[in-house]
Amino acid sequence: MDFTQKIINLIKKAQEVNCAISLSTTIAIAQEYRDITDHPELIDKVLSLILVYDKQKKNIDRLSSRESQIFNLIGMGFTTKVIAKILKISEATVSTHRKNIIKKLQISGVGQLKNVALRYHQE
Repeated sequence: MDFTQKIINLIKKAQEVNCAISLSTTIAIAQEYRDITDHPELIDKVLSLILVYDKQKKNIDRLSSRESQIFNLIGMGFTTKVIAKILKISEATVSTHRKNIIKKLQISGVGQLKNVALRYHQE
């Protein structure tokens, strides 16, 4: 049995026992894999995405309860007007919360906010 098959078998065994590995372990495995792959640039991109996701997740945890509500409603596809009606607040207040969310998540604008919220909501 070659190394590739051994690695695959180990991963399958871990799945069978519902083994969850930490983010730091995931990164360490990816870094080791990078050294033996024919396409290290792909692993670099994956690692970059993992780190961006982790940073955004930590920032999402910093949102206030109202910001979290609005973030989740954005993730469900609701507009500012509809969010205002649902939460019984003004559209201006929703817009203010959106701006604060954008700052806290360190993203650049409403379009990116919608994308991040949609991805987060789909998890």
